[in-house]
Amino acid sequence: MRILLIGEFSRLHNSLKEGLKELGHEVLLVSTQDGFKGFPTDLNYQPKFFNRKPMHWLAKAIYQITAVNLVQIESAWRFKRILPKLKDFDVVQLINENSIKTDPDWEIKLISKLAGQNKKLFLLSCGADYSSVKFGMDKGFRYSIMTP
Repeated sequence: MRILLIGEFSRLHNSLKEGLKELGHEVLLVSTQDGFKGFPTDLNYQPKFFNRKPMHWLAKAIYQITAVNLVQIESAWRFKRILPKLKDFDVVQLINENSIKTDPDWEIKLISKLAGQNKKLFLLSCGADYSSVKFGMDKGFRYSIMTP
């Protein structure tokens, strides 16, 4: 089975990849290496240009003035560049609702394209993403990290 894992969260997808490969599956991990943690990845879409010191300050200034997030735009651009390689997988699993780490409009466009060129798409809920936190705050879970 061909499996594509998108995103990383505390080495979860790396561990899953190791187990799946041991079972004989073909697995491709595409991530930003979980940011500063630097976990291994097969294809990396982490922003590089706007994460460097001088450009990072410029990106922050532009965001403060215009609310345009150049780091997220670069992340979307880098992911879009590797999208043609992410075809014909039996299963695609996203680490959370913000796997690509870009703004919601771009996230939806890129994930829609990804879903269209693969068989099945699954979404994990790793971390404190908005949907899970809101559901927990609205007492949707019987037990959660937000209940004593």
